[in-house]
Amino acid sequence: MTCRNQGFTLLELLMAIAIFAMVIGLAYSSYNATFHIINNATSQTETYSKAQTAMERIMGDLESYYPGKDMVFKGTSESMGGHRADTLQFTSTAHIRLHPDTTYVSHVLIHYQVQEDPDSDSDSLLLFRKEISVQLEDETKDDPGLLLCDNLQEVAFDYRNKDGEDVENWGEEEEIKDASSLPDLITISLRFNDEEEGEAGTLFQTSLTLPVAKKNND
Repeated sequence: MTCRNQGFTLLELLMAIAIFAMVIGLAYSSYNATFHIINNATSQTETYSKAQTAMERIMGDLESYYPGKDMVFKGTSESMGGHRADTLQFTSTAHIRLHPDTTYVSHVLIHYQVQEDPDSDSDSLLLFRKEISVQLEDETKDDPGLLLCDNLQEVAFDYRNKDGEDVENWGEEEEIKDASSLPDLITISLRFNDEEEGEAGTLFQTSLTLPVAKKNND
C-alpha cells in the first residue's frame, strides 16, 4: 500500500493568504486606534495642564490687584487671524522675583499680551506675561515678557459693569480712579487649538471679581 503526499492547491493558498491578510488588517486597525487614543489623551492632558497653569497665574495676579496710587486697569479687545487676542494691563502686588538681587517694589504693572507663533503653521497664538515697574522707567518695551502659554486659538477678557452689561473693553474712556471704576466681573477665556483641522478648539473659561471691587460693592 503506497501513500502519496499531497500539497496545497492554489485555491487553498489564496484562501490562507486572504485570511492572514484579514487578521493582520484587524490587528493593525486595533493597534492604530489604541495609539490614536493614547496620543489624544496625552495631548488633552498637556492642554489641561497649560490651561490650569495660565488660569491660576492670571487669577492670582488679578486677585492681588493694587488699588492705591497710580492704579491701572485697562482691557482692550483685539484680534489676530480672525480670533480674539485681547490685551490686559493692571497694577498688582503679585510681583515675581526671579532672582534674589531683583529690586523689591510694592507693586508692578502687569501686562498680558498676545503674539502670533512664528514657528507654527496653524496660526497658533502665544500668551505673554510682562511685569513693568511703576516707579522705574520701562526699558524693555520690545520685550513681550515671559511666555505663559502656547498653542492658543483665542484669548479673550470680558467685563461686566454695575448695570449687568457685558463689554469687551475697559478703562479706555473712563479713567480708573478708585474701586468704583473697576468691573464687577471679569471673565477669562482661553481657547486651544485641537489636532483636527477645522475644529472649534477646547475652551477653558472662568470668572472672578476683584477683591477690592467686591468689598466696595458690599
